[in-house]
Amino acid sequence: MAENSSDTEPQTERRFRILVCIDRSEESYRGLRYAVRIGSGTDADITLLYVRSVDKGLRSGGLQIRMARENMLEWGLELPGTKTLKKGRDLLIEMGFMEEEWGGRSIHMDVQGDPLGDNMIEYSGGGRKITLKLMVSPTVERGILDECEMGNYNVTILSAGSTGDDDESSMFSQSIAKTVATEHRGTVIVARELEEAHGHLICVNGSAMSLEAAKKDAEIASRCFCPIHLFSVASDESELENAKKAVAEAKAAIEEKGLVVFGEKVVIGDPVEEIVEEGRNYSLIVLSASDIVGFRRFFQSSVAYKVLERAHNSVMICR
Repeated sequence: MAENSSDTEPQTERRFRILVCIDRSEESYRGLRYAVRIGSGTDADITLLYVRSVDKGLRSGGLQIRMARENMLEWGLELPGTKTLKKGRDLLIEMGFMEEEWGGRSIHMDVQGDPLGDNMIEYSGGGRKITLKLMVSPTVERGILDECEMGNYNVTILSAGSTGDDDESSMFSQSIAKTVATEHRGTVIVARELEEAHGHLICVNGSAMSLEAAKKDAEIASRCFCPIHLFSVASDESELENAKKAVAEAKAAIEEKGLVVFGEKVVIGDPVEEIVEEGRNYSLIVLSASDIVGFRRFFQSSVAYKVLERAHNSVMICR
């Protein structure tokens, strides 16, 4: 392990940790910009993750691989993911989230059957830590889910590519995004044309998980000064009072935390269709997952999954 770390390491207690999964797509960098906005305080750390397939054209081994491990961003080899991570780092510098002179600590971990293995560079300064991670995994979704489990992140951000995306280097196909959102036990933002200035539409249905998701996202939205709006859908006239009650309970719980609700709306109709249509006007559609997390048969039948599948813009599954 090669080290060149700064003298001052940020405190790890109560850190707000954001995982941003990136590839070559511009959408992934929009996700990174949104992460910077969410992580505007000095209590926030960001990890940039690029997942590559096992032994993807790296059998040359020897000195070049060893040099790449020691300095994976500066060494002049065209290794999968290094240019993508460097672009992400440069964007963080451009946005003022990190400084170019921050010290870096290089970390290597062997992976059986792959000469390059897992490689990280950790930068720290100004009370923050930035980690660039080049991970090898049998599949992209497995790598993301493994990192989610290891890292205990508050929010994971990845984008959803177009249906039928066959690019092996992309981690953002529709199917991969759905798998991560389905199986991860934490909060996931699936980014589609993610814009920063239109606020969060928090959808509530009166359940305990819906209420907790509303409170959690209200706190996340407050970090980036994003206005929050509450939304509920009654399937018919008989459910209208319950929908209004769900909004009122969520509003009271959010305001109890000292946060502001900028708008509220209740409609009658099909929940999925109404949420997808109303959500067009916001940066994020926010929903809670089903009561049983990690079992696809339950999640796929939920409103959250169907909205995630059909939405035209970004969706947060809040847990």
